[in-house]
Formats: sequence, C-alpha cells, structure tokens
Amino acid sequence: MDPNAILAALSLAVAFIAVYTDIRSRIIPNALTYTATVIGVVSHICLGIYLSNPFVCARGILGFGLAFIIGYALWLSGGWAGGDVKLFAAFGAILPAYSPPFSAAPYSTEYPFFPITVLINTALVSLPAILVYAGICLARGEGAFHMTVRITELKEGMIPAEWIYEENGKIHRKLSIISLRSRKAFTSPNRASGLTRAQITQLKRLVREGKIEDRIRIKRGIPFGPFLAAGLAVSVLYGDVYWKILTML
Repeated sequence: MDPNAILAALSLAVAFIAVYTDIRSRIIPNALTYTATVIGVVSHICLGIYLSNPFVCARGILGFGLAFIIGYALWLSGGWAGGDVKLFAAFGAILPAYSPPFSAAPYSTEYPFFPITVLINTALVSLPAILVYAGICLARGEGAFHMTVRITELKEGMIPAEWIYEENGKIHRKLSIISLRSRKAFTSPNRASGLTRAQITQLKRLVREGKIEDRIRIKRGIPFGPFLAAGLAVSVLYGDVYWKILTML
C-alpha cells in the first residue's frame, strides 16, 4: 500500500479526534499531538532509510519545523491557542509533502511545504464560516467577536479584548496594542490561552478597591481545531484550492 496514503489516513484520523475533543472540552490533548508528531517523524525516517533517500528521512522534521514556526507566529499574534499550534505542527510532521488527487501545487508534492497548502485551505474554509457566524451575532444584536461581561463573573481561560495595566500608580484601559515597558499588565489580548486564575483574582481585587469598573471586554471563543481539520481534509482529498485558482486564471 502507498505509504503516503497511509500517512494521509493517519492525519485525517488525528484531525477527527482533535475536532471531537476541541468541540467537547475546548482542549486538543498533548497526548494526541505529541504522539502524532513522533509517528510522523519516525515514519519518514523509516521510509527514507527504505528508499535510501536522506531527504525523505528529514522531511518529517522539516515539515514539523515549518508548521511549528508558522503556528508559533500565529500564536504570538493572539490568533491561535497552543493546541492549534501543536495540531498544525503534527500535520506538518505526518504530511510534510503530499500529492493530492485533483490539484497539486509543485511546491508541496516533493518539498516539505504541504503545511502551506493546509494553512491556505484552512483560511479559505474558515472565512465563510466566520462571516456567517458574524452575521448571526449581528442579527441578534450581539458583538460578532467581542462581548462585555462582569469581572466578578470571569472564568479561567476567557480571552480579554482590552489591555488593563498600571502605570505610575494609575490603572488604564486600552483596546489598542501597548508597550509594556514600565507598565504592569493585568490583561493581555495577545495571550491565546486566556486569563489565569491569578489574573482574575487581581482584577477582582481592583474592582473591590474601586480602581476599575466591574466590566471587561472579552473575545468570543471559537474552537479553531475544526477549521484546521477541514483545511486538512480539503488538502488531502482535493488539493491546493489556491493553486487551482491560479492555474485557472
């Protein structure tokens, strides 16, 4: 049986499990992503040895590295959570290069750039779904991506949509990005894992002391694991949608 077909089936199985856990508990288990990464890297090492091809040996590591760098950059921007980064990196380790049945981009069939195909397809798949979601929220008179809650009702993991920080003994609130030099930040919208218990305790203390109002803007949480899985499924079962559009033009 074609080793690439086996690895493609494995990646889809990992994606299916990740979707289930992300929707059910908002967590993509480390046991799943770490195991998938190791299997992907070891599989390519074994395949490279069998084919006497050093490049194939290294392909799993290269695919993992590329996917991790991209995912880590998105994590730093606040767009992805840690589980999303690990899942994307696992996809890169399992399928660093792949020849899909209908639309194969030359940069991802032999070289370890298939994670780029997965990322582009994920963006194309997720955008319509996010727009529909935003439309439903607006029709209900709600904020599409943010909402205001009481600080006393905050829960661990909620992601703030505003900066609350102390500077020169005064508490300030801003929606824009700030520099943290000489400032003590109580919230950070860039932290994809959300508020910690310690941060929530500090915020509640500030409310009790009358230093801030009992309200805070938070981001509406949308599990991104299903979008990544959908992008992978499109990439494996069809191919590079963006490359297909380019060739048609």
